[in-house]
Amino acid sequence: MQKLRSAVFYLKSPVYWAHFSHRAMRYFQANLDGDFYRAQASAWARERAQPLTALLAQFGLIAGPGAVLPGMDPDMLKAAKRRAERARHKMGGGAHIDLIYTIARLTAARACLETGVAYGWSSLAFLAAMEKNGDGRLVSVDRPYPGMGNEGDVGIVVPERFKYRWTIVREPDRNGLHRAADAFPEGADIAHYDSDKSYRGRMFGYDILWKALKPGGIFLSDDIQDNMAFADFVRQKDASFGVVEGGGKYIGLAMKPGLRN
Repeated sequence: MQKLRSAVFYLKSPVYWAHFSHRAMRYFQANLDGDFYRAQASAWARERAQPLTALLAQFGLIAGPGAVLPGMDPDMLKAAKRRAERARHKMGGGAHIDLIYTIARLTAARACLETGVAYGWSSLAFLAAMEKNGDGRLVSVDRPYPGMGNEGDVGIVVPERFKYRWTIVREPDRNGLHRAADAFPEGADIAHYDSDKSYRGRMFGYDILWKALKPGGIFLSDDIQDNMAFADFVRQKDASFGVVEGGGKYIGLAMKPGLRN
């Protein structure tokens, strides 16, 4: 029934037809998200995973593995968890927020893009880092949830004091990613992908986010163990990359060639 509601919602608006046709085409294309590819991707990520401090040192963000990393305010996190407990609907799990916060702080990021909001854990990490950095803007893309009634829970963990520097583009990736990227004509410092987890969905979104980054900008993708999209993408771009494990899943990081401002 939910699939039918979604189809009707997207078909009623011509602006969403590209998104709907993309989803429909999956039924006629080779499946690049099956068990074989998942096992291949999991092995690829597991072989390359390293501790967070080693990953940050690899990209020159800290002096070495013994460095002390910036951390999120424990009281802020407790308040965020209380807000999440009040949510009326179950939504996707949180991203590797320590990784996001740490990188945003270490790079003094002020222009950030992300896909996939749900309760807003990754958004919280970006916005908390920007508060410490003293400036910044976050633009997030989060698709509509037709007929589910959970729009009120989107971003629920983010406190009101952060929201003046946050914009949510409530459209599918096929529509919203270009709009979000256009918000930073001089390029983004960090781009974080956590929406359509299919191989083709990732490759579409990855390319837009990569182009939106400044030289030296950092690209992050959650759940890279699902399929070979991240592995194929960094190979195609010949990009410097690393992998870190978090909560039994793997997060990929890549740096766009060039010097950061």
